[in-house]
Amino acid sequence: MRQLVIDILLKLAKMDVDAKELTAQLEAQSLLVAALLVQAKQDNTLTISETVQDAIVTASRSSTDFLQSDVDLLLTHINRLLAVAKYVEVKGKMAEEE
Repeated sequence: MRQLVIDILLKLAKMDVDAKELTAQLEAQSLLVAALLVQAKQDNTLTISETVQDAIVTASRSSTDFLQSDVDLLLTHINRLLAVAKYVEVKGKMAEEE
């Protein structure tokens, strides 16, 4: 019984480490995307946020294979990334002005 408890605790610890690793990867990717969006905006390229959102909506309407909840979840995450990009841009401008 003692060994079973130890094995369960070890598996839970590994799952916790794996979850933290995925979280770190996601946060790193979010910051990278934010930096790329800020740079793209400075280069006067197309408004990426509108283009991405339009592409998701168009793709979801073109097929019945997509669940609306999946589309909403994807748009929520995209909007979060765009909010991070906006935050980075605003903070960067404030730092330049100081």
